[in-house]
Amino acid sequence: MTEKELRLTKGIHNLVRDNLTWEESWELLSEVVESKEWIDYWEMEKLCAEYFSK
Repeated sequence: MTEKELRLTKGIHNLVRDNLTWEESWELLSEVVESKEWIDYWEMEKLCAEYFSK
């Protein structure tokens, strides 16, 4: 995994757990939306976070 991929993965984890500020969220999303793979990853991460938070 490249450094950029690792940084985006950590950012996604923080995003779905509401650990980012508004500005950090938009910055991360602007990078993630460039890649279908990252969008799919984010969607699955969000679903898992919602499922296990219940």
